[in-house]
Amino acid sequence: MTTRRRLPRQHSSLFPPIPGPTAKLLALAYLCLLPWSSAQQATQPPTSPSASSSATSSQTPTSTTLSPATATPVALNDSSVVRARLNLNATTGAFFNFTIPASAYASDDTVRTWVSLSLCDGPDIPPYNLTENTKPTKKLLKSLGMSADEARASTNVAIYASSDPDTQRPGPDSSGLPASWKSYAVGGWASLQLDVRQREDDKDQPIWLGVWPPVDTRNQTTGVYEMQLVASTIAQLEAVDDSLRGRLDDTDTTNAMFLSSPYTTKPAPNLTAIVLPSAGRYSLATVSHFNSSFCAIQDAWGALQRSPSRVTVKTSETERFTAYNNVTDDFRTQFLVSGLQPGTNYTTWLVQTEAINNDPARGLTYTLYPSFKMQTKRNDFCRLVYDVDFCPNVAYSIPVSPDVSTESALATINRTVAPNYSNFSALVDTFPCGDSLFGMYSYVQSCDTCKSSYLDWLCAVTMPRCTDSLSDPQTQSRASQDGRSLTGAPTGENVDLLPYVVNRNATNSKRSYIGDELGAGSYGEVLPCIYNCYYVERTCPPILGWTCPAWDVTAQRDYGTFADSGDEGIGAGMNGGAGLDGSRFGGPERYVSVDGFGNAFCNALGVDIRLRESNSARTTAAAAASRRSLLLLSTLVVVILAAF
Repeated sequence: MTTRRRLPRQHSSLFPPIPGPTAKLLALAYLCLLPWSSAQQATQPPTSPSASSSATSSQTPTSTTLSPATATPVALNDSSVVRARLNLNATTGAFFNFTIPASAYASDDTVRTWVSLSLCDGPDIPPYNLTENTKPTKKLLKSLGMSADEARASTNVAIYASSDPDTQRPGPDSSGLPASWKSYAVGGWASLQLDVRQREDDKDQPIWLGVWPPVDTRNQTTGVYEMQLVASTIAQLEAVDDSLRGRLDDTDTTNAMFLSSPYTTKPAPNLTAIVLPSAGRYSLATVSHFNSSFCAIQDAWGALQRSPSRVTVKTSETERFTAYNNVTDDFRTQFLVSGLQPGTNYTTWLVQTEAINNDPARGLTYTLYPSFKMQTKRNDFCRLVYDVDFCPNVAYSIPVSPDVSTESALATINRTVAPNYSNFSALVDTFPCGDSLFGMYSYVQSCDTCKSSYLDWLCAVTMPRCTDSLSDPQTQSRASQDGRSLTGAPTGENVDLLPYVVNRNATNSKRSYIGDELGAGSYGEVLPCIYNCYYVERTCPPILGWTCPAWDVTAQRDYGTFADSGDEGIGAGMNGGAGLDGSRFGGPERYVSVDGFGNAFCNALGVDIRLRESNSARTTAAAAASRRSLLLLSTLVVVILAAF
């Protein structure tokens, strides 16, 4: 076929479903609507850094008249969403067709087509536990007559595609299908990227799709899947990206705050937050089975927002945790969620909306990022504070009475922070930090990083991080409640992954103003991470003589450490190893200050981010600095030897 100039792509013609007797499949056409378009307008990020937006309402797409399906596949329109149902015990699949117009092949004999399948609801078939290559696993696979990959796929809904007129009902028994033309709905979502070749010149090219129930239902015999399907030749309209996720700051009884990943250019990405209870009404049927499903998440979010339990989401821009290591002027979007219920677990997703080729008229694409967990507190004495002028990296709950205003509480705390920081800054400024003529103390640190480290430490010790009190701190906390257990003998690793929390009240708070002026009653204090102290020692001139307490002597009364630290409270990736995919610590990151459910091991105040950046992206710079230091040392040795 000769190469021709490509004309602008056109949508395929509208193919209404063909009427006929009702079968096990029931299609619901959601024409020209995508799952986030109408429901998420209220939570669009603001256009200016000072603005904010609020999610006060939500709607789900309105369906058209129900159309019965027949043995003839249901026709799909380009970039239009269709919903359908499929019985778990169906002996055949649900079938669709999609037609690429001949005009789309103006300059090439292949057209890329994206297909997205989401499971909105249905039975939860538990997967086989194949995480380890053990004898029981091998025995199980032998009894199933499957490989490990086949066993993992067998409990999932599958989608198959074909462009061959002889295979208009593609499925597990279809031969000759490329491996990339089938996919499994893991987490409730599957996608196909098809390069479809035109079989006949100047003719439309059909694609046939088949959605089939799991091969292995694990003894479940009843249930109905509701699914959502969309095909497009314009762009991949729905995608799941596991490379980025939100970062929880903290919660109080009714509010939560979290951050997006950093970005370097403006405007900010168009991000929407979806916050659902992890269990009960308005939650996903099964989080593990539908946690990547666009329609399941959107349907639950719409139902929550129409209920008396609706939540609001406000967005703003922040530079919190972005100025470390002089990387660049990064920014983040921060989300403040209000209207939550006390003592409740929630699951949160971020969804990014983008215009195709920056032209909304061409359509929108939606990217779903991995979920993260959080739990609201039960203690009314914990209050979430953020955007604190004198402690810019603080975004967590502090102990304060409901009768004391946030403004008054912060003013009280600043009467301690301001003079201490001023005196420390004045002392540091007496050292010629950046003057090479008088001797720089470091090639990788400066007086500014020293002051920043000190301010974070100062804020951590003057603004204690508040959490719920522990009913039995001796068994629920790794911290020493009164210091009596610290004898200098090794305390070992935190193998039980307990938080470093000390129960406090108005009389034993570390700062008298907590009880006297902030009026806090009983609460739990998440101790500062000891690396906040170490980082001052690491970044400041040695002449200051800054020292931190010994871990097994007194430190565990006033400090905690990361979940993956070693037996002396330092290091990362230790404490028995991270487990498969970081499952032991709730994630794959090192310097773990928060578990996978948002529970803090210690109050990091961003030092975990500093350490991760310093020990990964900054390795090259550090190596270069070390080489320069070695060169200077070698020169000094030569001069000294020459003097002798």
